[in-house]
Amino acid sequence: MAATMATQGERAVLEEEFKWLLQEEVHAVLRQLQDILKEASHRFALPTSGSSGGAVKQENFVLSTSGTDQVKGVMTLQGDALCQADVNLKMPRNNQLLHFAFREDKQWKLQQIQDARNHVNQAIYLLMNRDANYQFKTGLEVLKLSRARNRLTTPATLTLPEIASSGLTKMFTPVLPPDILVNFYINLNKLCLTVYQLHVMQPSTTKNFKPAGGSVLHNPGAMFEFGSQRYEVSHVHKVECVVPWLNDALVFFTVSLQLCQQLKDKISVFSSYWNYRPY
Repeated sequence: MAATMATQGERAVLEEEFKWLLQEEVHAVLRQLQDILKEASHRFALPTSGSSGGAVKQENFVLSTSGTDQVKGVMTLQGDALCQADVNLKMPRNNQLLHFAFREDKQWKLQQIQDARNHVNQAIYLLMNRDANYQFKTGLEVLKLSRARNRLTTPATLTLPEIASSGLTKMFTPVLPPDILVNFYINLNKLCLTVYQLHVMQPSTTKNFKPAGGSVLHNPGAMFEFGSQRYEVSHVHKVECVVPWLNDALVFFTVSLQLCQQLKDKISVFSSYWNYRPY
């Protein structure tokens, strides 16, 4: 009898603690989460139509690799858009210097940044519109946060024909030669530029033709077919530069996801207790 009463007493105490967790701590943590995400959102801030803040400032970044000057890029980033790009490529065989830049009427949208910003804003919207009866489980907020972080940490895998047919190839003046491909993407807190040099595969060598699949970064020797012509990648040059505000955003995402996980773990402890039935 005493053991049964003790068990009932323990359950009553735990039930009160669980109610407090759901009614008080959950909402306190979600308010904290909302504040953190607003800071993250400010890192992606873009002016809305009619806003008094004016245009987002332009930031210049030099993309290069220590110890080599094969490729050097000077990029101008404005929010989620590359509005200027200036690329110098030194050809390995003859040291010929190629120079190409964005046309003045062109911008290249970085979809990863755009998507990450949208996911963060959707998470903030969900948090701001919760009511007093809101119950946190895994939460749509966590899904949005995970997607926001993943868009920056996981660049899209593209095939070489996809890169060759991308609108990016039409951005430059002078026009890119047919044996050059370029690709821009975000990887974590870095803006990356990859330049592929190609050579045309002769009919006598195409018997070993094996088209490469999708990849973030293709290696020399990768083959593909485009416009009824077969190519092989001869050289790959990758240069990058840290974008400080992307680094800030990733830190905010990580802290937010940790908060969500800690809250989920606490709720799981109580939930597992209610599901426990001693024999």
